[in-house]
Amino acid sequence: MDVPQMPCPRCGVFVSVDKIFCIRCGYRIIPLTSYDLAASDFIYPPDRNALESLEKLTPLSPIANELFLKKYVREILRQLRDRLTEINLESELGHLIRECGIILGLRSLPRSYILYSDRPIAFTFGSKSSQYLVLSSSLLRLMDEDELKATIGHELGHLKCGHIIYHTLAEILTRGIELSLGFVNELFSLLSPMIRLPLLSWHRDSEISADRAALLTVGNPAKIASLLQKLSTTKENHELESDPIGELFSTHPTIRERIERVIEFYRSGEYRLAKKKIENRLKLLKAISPVCRFCGSRKPLTSLFCPVCGRSQV
Repeated sequence: MDVPQMPCPRCGVFVSVDKIFCIRCGYRIIPLTSYDLAASDFIYPPDRNALESLEKLTPLSPIANELFLKKYVREILRQLRDRLTEINLESELGHLIRECGIILGLRSLPRSYILYSDRPIAFTFGSKSSQYLVLSSSLLRLMDEDELKATIGHELGHLKCGHIIYHTLAEILTRGIELSLGFVNELFSLLSPMIRLPLLSWHRDSEISADRAALLTVGNPAKIASLLQKLSTTKENHELESDPIGELFSTHPTIRERIERVIEFYRSGEYRLAKKKIENRLKLLKAISPVCRFCGSRKPLTSLFCPVCGRSQV
């Protein structure tokens, strides 16, 4: 049976509905519903509270997004362009990214790249309109499939929770001089200590939320612990703090604290509710669609029966 196709709302390319995301631009072709996971289902409460405080410090966001973040993104891509290969969303690795995006209920997937590096790192960066995921070649060799899935879930968790703008700002504040970005002095003059200090300290709590997202993608806290231990061992052997493209380890919680927080979440009722929501959504993956999976006719998004052929979508 041929799988029905529909046009991507962003780029117009026709995509099989079972892909969920456009294979060209990464935009979600199946709209989100209340059945999909929301950030509020798993976000770490101190992270949520800190985000609300940061949002009150506007006009930080519009100024930063237009004047600094886009420049930063262009500069990062320029510096790394000879070491990046874009990930095809129909590849095995692309399928893993799409799977994590479905579980976490993302509206769109970031443009994703493999960075050829001997350091096992993964990071997201970008502005509100342009978001990027980078996985190093060394990381791909080091992690098993579940650890890699958890790593991707962690990075996509940052996007789901709305961290991207503030994370990128924090990276500019801590790495801008190392990256020789001429506009960093402008940013420092605009961002007073009243803004800089809460921005950098919030970064720790945001990592706990992203670890929670990672746990929801793999369902096994041992996998989160093993990937953190692998990265921790690597950190001891390399001075990652001086790496301008690495993760901001200096602003991360300790490995012990992160593992404790993951286990704490795993044992909570909050985790069980979020996991159940994911399981129910995956069961209804084919049913909750704007087209009938049998005849291809348009139907109400959450209708379990096609109004044209009458067949059940479950």
